[in-house]
Amino acid sequence: MIAYHYSPTLKEGDRLKPGYLDYTDLCEPFMQALSHGRDFFFGMLLNGKYMYAVMDRSGHREWANYAKWATEGLFEHVRKNEYPHCVSRLRCNYFCTELSECIRMYQEDWGGESEEEQQKIHLFEVEVSEESLEKRDISVYDAAYDAIRDKQDIDAALAYARRYFAGEHSVKPNWEYLSDGEATAVKDVSHHLRDKK
Repeated sequence: MIAYHYSPTLKEGDRLKPGYLDYTDLCEPFMQALSHGRDFFFGMLLNGKYMYAVMDRSGHREWANYAKWATEGLFEHVRKNEYPHCVSRLRCNYFCTELSECIRMYQEDWGGESEEEQQKIHLFEVEVSEESLEKRDISVYDAAYDAIRDKQDIDAALAYARRYFAGEHSVKPNWEYLSDGEATAVKDVSHHLRDKK
């Protein structure tokens, strides 16, 4: 089936590599901390030395970015231990099945960037197996991220992670499709991104 994916590096004919940015090393310590319990994770979350090492590695200097990797680590821990049949957020590609949704998500992610930065992003029609797609509500992930960023509420974030991988959704879901299967960029349709300005 045809799905949509935007990227700064893809070209027509390229095969997508699941999890090509590979941020696993930023999340692994959080996953290990959770295996020792929520209190250990909480200590890791607020450990200044590790926090600055992660922010340096990821090229960010804000608590919000550190909270993102903590949230991703928490989600991967839940997936590996409770939903091992689900696709890993760290080792997948993300797709939209509707062009309008992909354009909206692009605007959320890149709309505030400079014209020069926006021009680096290309939108592709991608051939991907429908059977490999897992439908998830990014709003549930966002709620977990907010719980970590704003309140360091690990229990709430764990509950959201379980909801996410169980396929539950919010009242107004914001769907994303995860796949670790084969996918090929078949057509550059970036003009749709530029037409929306």
